[in-house]
Formats: sequence, C-alpha cells, structure tokens
Amino acid sequence: MSPEYERTTGGSERLFRRARRVFAGGINHNARYYEPYPIFVSRAKGQHIWDEDGNRFTDYWMGHMALILGHSPKAVVDALRGQIANGTHYGMGSSLSVELGEEIQKTVPCAEMLRLCNTGAEATMYLVRLARGYTGKRVVIKMAGGWHGYNTELNKGVHRPFDRAESAGILAEEQEFVKTVRFNDLEAAERAVREARGDAAVIFLEPVLGAGGCIPADEGYLKGLRELADRSGTLLAFDEIITGFRVALGGAQERYGVTPDLASFGKIAGGGLPLGLVAGRKEILSLADPSRKERFVSIGGGTFSENPLTMVAGLATVKHLRKNAKSIYPRLEKLGARLRDGVDREFGENGIEAHTTGMGSLFLTHFGTVPTSPEETSTEDKPMQKRYALALMPRGLFILPGHPGGISTAHTDADIGRLVNESGTLSATMRH
Repeated sequence: MSPEYERTTGGSERLFRRARRVFAGGINHNARYYEPYPIFVSRAKGQHIWDEDGNRFTDYWMGHMALILGHSPKAVVDALRGQIANGTHYGMGSSLSVELGEEIQKTVPCAEMLRLCNTGAEATMYLVRLARGYTGKRVVIKMAGGWHGYNTELNKGVHRPFDRAESAGILAEEQEFVKTVRFNDLEAAERAVREARGDAAVIFLEPVLGAGGCIPADEGYLKGLRELADRSGTLLAFDEIITGFRVALGGAQERYGVTPDLASFGKIAGGGLPLGLVAGRKEILSLADPSRKERFVSIGGGTFSENPLTMVAGLATVKHLRKNAKSIYPRLEKLGARLRDGVDREFGENGIEAHTTGMGSLFLTHFGTVPTSPEETSTEDKPMQKRYALALMPRGLFILPGHPGGISTAHTDADIGRLVNESGTLSATMRH
C-alpha cells in the first residue's frame, strides 16, 4: 500500500465506496480494479487525466491503449460536434460507415473485406465463427496468456496454469475445441496442429501479447506460423485490437510483413468510441453475406454497429493517421524506445533488474528476467510491479498497475524524460 496515494486520493476513495453499492466490486471492467482502490477520473485532455481530487496525471493507460491521438483530439472532437445534431444512432448504414471501411481497406494488408461490430470481444467471437464456417473444422489454437475479450470460448488459458477456463459459469464442453499453446514456440504450434488430426480451423494470436505481458513475437515466429497454416490447411488469424494502427499504420501484420487470413480490430479504429471489427480475405468474409443460400455464417454486428458517432470518430482518427503516418510512427517509435531503455537503465543503476517489454509505443516494466512468453513471468516480482505503478501516481504519472501502457501523439519528450527520471528516483527507495 502507498500512504501517499491514499492521502492524495480521498475523493476517489469516497466515490469507490459509493460505487461498491452499485456495481459488483465497484468497477465495470476487471482490469480497472487495483488495491487499495482505483482513481476515478473527472476529465481528460491531451496526455492528461484529472481525478476527483483535482490531481493531474500524465496518462500512460490512455483508455486501454485506445487513444493514440491523446484524449479529446481536435480532429475527433470537431467531427463529433458536427455529427451529433444529425443523429447519434440510425440503426442503419450510412456513407460514414462505408468511408471508414474504405479507409481501413486502404490501410490494413489483410482487409479485403470487413464487418463492423461494437467491441473487440464481439470481433474475436465472430472471427472464430468465420474460421470454423469457412474450413468446416473445429479446433482453435490460441496462445497461453493471450487475451481476446470475455467471449466464452476464448476465455481460456489467459492466466496460470493456462489450461482452464478463466471464470466460473463456463462449461468445459464450451471450450472443448480450444487448444492453448506456448507463445513464441513454433514447435508447440506444430504439435497442436498434428494432434488436431486435420481438425484445426485457425491459429489465433496477438502478435504482441497484451495482458500476457506486452511481449512481442520473436523474429521469424509469425512467418513460421504462416507457413504452418498454409501447409496444414489451417487459417492464421491475428488479434490486432491493441496493435492495430499502433505498432504501424497497418498494424503488426504490416510491421512483421506477415498477412493473416483474418484479423480482429478495435480500440484505435473507433477514435475513442466503442468499435470492433473483423477483417480478412474476401472469400471468408463473404460467408457473412445474408443473401447467401448456403454456408451462411451469421454475424449480427449488434444494435449499435455503424452508429454514426463512432463512424465519424474512427474516420477522423484513421484519416489523420494515414495523412501523417510518416511523422507519427517514427516519433512514437523513438519515444517508446527512450522510455523502455531509460526505465531499465535507471533501475539497473540502483541494482534492480528490470526489463520493459513492448514494441513501438507499447510498454510494460517487468522486475526479473526478461520474458519471451507468459510462462516466463512466473519468477518476476509482481508486487514490485504494482508498487512501482502505485508510487508513480502521487508523482502525477498514471500507469494502470500490472497492465501495459501506451504512448500517444500528445506525449512529449519531456513527458518521457520525467517518467524515466521519476523511475530512477523511485528505484533508489524500492531497493530497500
């Protein structure tokens, strides 16, 4: 616990007590809970958030890493302001959704066709349904530590021991055909495909694990999976809900030079509003065409899919990223490298082994040996990781304890320097 944290966040503590009388656990997303209680945010702008006590934080959580342009960027705010008087929900398509889809087609290598929905969890659910419908096979091979939202089938093998459902209320038979294998281990994937005996529908993974430790795929791993999928008649699918439009304009598939058959997206593509989508090869996505008479794959999309507010916010964001990609991504790359190297150096100089993983503008600091898969995080000092994040908050820096962080275009060189310097200050006290 941090007495300084509790001393400066009394308003959040009082609001949390109220919230616990309304919401189970006082929160509405499990990731947002941490002890002794989470902060409650009153407003946000640029790289900053303000809590109920008026404390200002440089934010590195950035709305679950969804806000690559920062909080309330002008391009998005202007687009929303112009749309809201024309309607917030049509319940039908519009030119806005077509424009957003076209922008994504131009940007994402695998996006020959796509379908919009409301959340990442919906997108991953639909992706699995499409993979099975197209191949006629049942087995989904996912990675240990891989997080694909709260949908029932994929809510397996996220935390140790990686071989069971993540929740009560999920039946074993609902996950019978989901096989979990070690990330960054090509032989494990090959073995799982062999053991499926011709029944593997899809190999599905995050190219950079999110909840599993912000761990990037090793060089050659994704290419190896692509070759394995092609040899075995299995589809390859990427969950790019975190990496999409962040590690490169076209996502991890552009950065690694490996094009999957299917991919799920969300977060950044919604411009700060709820969005999910599944994209991929035309012949696969075409199975969701309701005019089909045979082999139809039902994808509802949700009541609020294509809602015009999300469409204009996503369109403003993706257009801005495409227009300014040559300046945005190299700058984010440089800031991310400076953060990762600087934090590790500061801790190392005070005798603490720290390894900040990530790629581009993504990062997560681990205390212990550098992990290349979630299994290797078993020896790291998790309490120190959370203590570090909690100690940064009274210093005006917000990293959600135990979770990856993201840098936005609103962050400055001075912001990164301050995080590095504060890490050095804290490392001298955390050693004792």
